Amino acid sequence: MVTTSKENSRHALLEANPELFGWAAIASSRGSIAEYLKLARNKVEVPAKNRNIGQNKQAVIIGAGVAGLTSAYELLKNKIGFSCVTILEANQRVGGRNFTVRPGDTIAEQGFKPQVCNFKSKPDQPYEPYLNAGPGRIPSAHTHLLDYLKEFGVPLEVYVMDSRSNLTYIQGAFGGSVPNRRLDNDTRGWIAQMLFQFLEDYKCVYLSPKEIEQFKQLLERFGYLKPVEGNPGYYLGSDRSGFTHLPGVAAGEIEKPLQLKELLASEFWAKRTSFYQPQDFLWQPTLFQPVGGMDKVVDAFQAKVKELGGDIQLNTVVTKITYSADTKKYSIYFQQDGLEQMIEADYCFSNMPIPLLKGVLEDKHFDHNFQAALQAVYSAQYDNASADGYQAKFLADATKVGWQAKRDLWQKAKNSGDVPIYGGISWSSDEIGQIWYPSDDYHAELGVLTGAYNFQGVAFNWGQKDPSDRLEIAKAGAKNLGGEDFANGLEDGLAIAWQNMPYQKGGWANWQAVKDKETHYNSLIQGNQNFYIIGDQLSALPGWQEGAVVSAINAVNRVADETYFIPELDILPDTRLMVESL
Repeated sequence: MVTTSKENSRHALLEANPELFGWAAIASSRGSIAEYLKLARNKVEVPAKNRNIGQNKQAVIIGAGVAGLTSAYELLKNKIGFSCVTILEANQRVGGRNFTVRPGDTIAEQGFKPQVCNFKSKPDQPYEPYLNAGPGRIPSAHTHLLDYLKEFGVPLEVYVMDSRSNLTYIQGAFGGSVPNRRLDNDTRGWIAQMLFQFLEDYKCVYLSPKEIEQFKQLLERFGYLKPVEGNPGYYLGSDRSGFTHLPGVAAGEIEKPLQLKELLASEFWAKRTSFYQPQDFLWQPTLFQPVGGMDKVVDAFQAKVKELGGDIQLNTVVTKITYSADTKKYSIYFQQDGLEQMIEADYCFSNMPIPLLKGVLEDKHFDHNFQAALQAVYSAQYDNASADGYQAKFLADATKVGWQAKRDLWQKAKNSGDVPIYGGISWSSDEIGQIWYPSDDYHAELGVLTGAYNFQGVAFNWGQKDPSDRLEIAKAGAKNLGGEDFANGLEDGLAIAWQNMPYQKGGWANWQAVKDKETHYNSLIQGNQNFYIIGDQLSALPGWQEGAVVSAINAVNRVADETYFIPELDILPDTRLMVESL
């Protein structure tokens, strides 16, 4: 039995083309990943000789997003000794894209009338209803963020990414929406049958006779295969796919399997549904959410920063950043309460989206590589803009919709074979893309749904429309997916297009839009002249709060230890796969 050459060629292919995975990667010329990881720091380390290096010095952080707050906390917590750490935040709240909307809150997109959240609160609810308009989940692999939340005592609960009772709607297929358990398990059954029959009819040169039998046994269990007239290996359907009548008082009746040709014709795996996203690493169980809303993350950071003496100033719009070679200080000009003010900084951290630094940050004092990197990002944002339609830019287009409705619309079975939906995501080939069901307070009368979440060209087009028009499209998509009663029960809708939000202008960084992206990324992550750009935009996890946290840890390590060099990347992550799973 020969397997080595095939396995070696496969691994060589993956090593030569790590972008196939979508993750950040390093070149083999850098040595082993184990050696590479030794260079990275998972926490802030302050050499003994550098303790109190910040004494009589001031750090100013522009932006109170997750990275800005983390940087402030680490600067104040560790023995660096800054006399003053100030955060200047343009909004009237902290958090940046960590934005939780509750009754009375406002979504104010540029160019559109502000929307006021009118969700209804009930007296017996443990907290107000909310929509996580930004991040909505925390993977269990995001250990840095989870460690902070444990340290801060932030209560967490399970976020349900996938319930087999969730639905999938593909236009023109299956006569309407079908439960995910049917798509998943019937597909498994037919794949298993095809492979079983292949092993019956053909010899497999890569497996021994014993291994072939073991493989067939695996397929029987994997696909729920049964014998027909004494011949093994056939898929006849399975209770895994559900029932037309649930067993209980009476005997159950198993659903008839969706036929293979019908499944293939639907292309359910490919038509904007991200059906298999819950199998991808970042979305595998267990995921979490803070009890009461995702902004509990930034609330906890804010409280700790203030407790340690940090100063957070809201409604503070930075208009200009200059540098003096004589004093080696930054002068940061900002508007607050209608007045132009200025603050000096020995160290400056920018949590602003990089393109928004254009026209604000004077960059002549930076070295050539840092200047070139800034210009490349500016170009990817502004030179890629198209008057004729969608063109991928550095800041990705992303839109969401939120609804409040009675939970009985999804948590109460209508037919004898239906299983109620508790959490998870239903998928749609319509422009809404997906609907998230709440993963909390299941016995409450009302719940908040994420009624659409889309990206790229669809999000761009939605962002051109008035929020009321987006809600109409979203309700039509909800009707296709959940039926007329479901759609008619959706109330108090909210829509947000992140590309229209002031001081954000997008959902996350899309480095695929930048020419020579790895070169410029590696220049920016090190900082220059005591100026550090932070945020998930400069991390191996763009679009995730973990990326923001890690970028802050990297930057503070650079301040605490001038010898520390942040490990470079040879391939940047593909945000479309890391966030959108497309």
